[in-house]
Amino acid sequence: MKLLITGATGYIGTRLASLALAGGHEVIGATRQPCATAYTWCPYDLSGPAPDCPPGTQTFIHLAANTSTGAQTNPDDEVRAAQALIHCADQSRARFIFISSQTADAAAPSVYGRTKWRIEQEVLAAGGIVVRPGQVYGGPERGLFGVLTGLVRRMPFIPVFLPAPRVQPIHVDDLATSILTIAERPEIRAGIFSLGAVQPISFYRFLMTIASHRIHVVRLPFPVPVVLLRLLERILGQFLSSKLGLRRIFSLIELPQMDSADSLKKLGITLRPLVHGMHRSGRAQRRQLLQEAVVLLSYLLKKTPDKSLVRRYVNALERAGETRPVLDSGLLRLWPVLLTLLDHQTILRAPHGQALSWRLQVALAIAEASPQGAQVFLGSMRQRGVVVTLLALGLTTIKELAWLIASFPLRPFACQLFLESRKTREA
Repeated sequence: MKLLITGATGYIGTRLASLALAGGHEVIGATRQPCATAYTWCPYDLSGPAPDCPPGTQTFIHLAANTSTGAQTNPDDEVRAAQALIHCADQSRARFIFISSQTADAAAPSVYGRTKWRIEQEVLAAGGIVVRPGQVYGGPERGLFGVLTGLVRRMPFIPVFLPAPRVQPIHVDDLATSILTIAERPEIRAGIFSLGAVQPISFYRFLMTIASHRIHVVRLPFPVPVVLLRLLERILGQFLSSKLGLRRIFSLIELPQMDSADSLKKLGITLRPLVHGMHRSGRAQRRQLLQEAVVLLSYLLKKTPDKSLVRRYVNALERAGETRPVLDSGLLRLWPVLLTLLDHQTILRAPHGQALSWRLQVALAIAEASPQGAQVFLGSMRQRGVVVTLLALGLTTIKELAWLIASFPLRPFACQLFLESRKTREA
């Protein structure tokens, strides 16, 4: 197909244009700045006239938006720009897909949400398609995701709004795939597609996931009552409140929940887990398998394993079709010795411990067949004196007794912390 994409150099537009090009489509980027050389560039600005539509364009995808909050911003200009694009698409007998926002509503607290709603009415009246994405994240740190990531990186704490707003995240690549799926299916006609996680999560949890899985830092929670923010808004006035971003916070707090299950099912889209999507590649499973390999091999070898052993472990699991990690704990990555609490027959023979048992055997086989493992398990064959040998045996015995005593009360909690809780995190 020949696709015209406004905002093709933006956060979502860049991923969408790249995906469309990889799918064999011809991409026309209607943007202020020149696009990548692989695309046809069509100069376009929201404040100007509609772009010259190249002959044969089959679908318009309208992503461009004015996200500034300055006094010079006129929402009527953005609505008129959308009307001109709709008219251009109608003359070309092309389909029109508008990327709106979850905040779109006639009574939205922000000008941005009200403007999106006005454009939606124009699109639906013309027989077009509206896409309402939830909280977009992942990939490069751009758009609102880039702003939030930067704040989490700079701030020593994370605000916990009370009452807690809830968001429905969607990875930028999943959103791009969904938009392209709509464009590729001509049987899809006028309507609204709500795209985001079926089960909303708290905004605090979303920010904490950024901290722990994107930038790998520890941040403390800081409660922020919403009633105090509303009082601050009254003191500052509407202009200063918008300038400081309070309006955007209230848009988040009053965010309406979307029913996204039907839309995702209709498009055949399965969203990736939030934790996986936070990784820069968008697929964190291999990275988690590498971390699991380091934990298991460090536990067996009592030292940091060679990188070659780590890669062999991951390759062995992938050949066996085991691509999901069993262990995903920061505590185990810091102290692999804690795996002693799980290395017991009562756990390894239980249903939830059989996967760990098999992976321990894989890691042991790889370790034993390596020079590093031979040195650990067989020893350096150096002659040691009787006193040194007795001291080493005594120290080992004391360690074993200490672990034996500690394991009885700690093992049930360790099992729940390191194994069973993983299912909850992935859900």
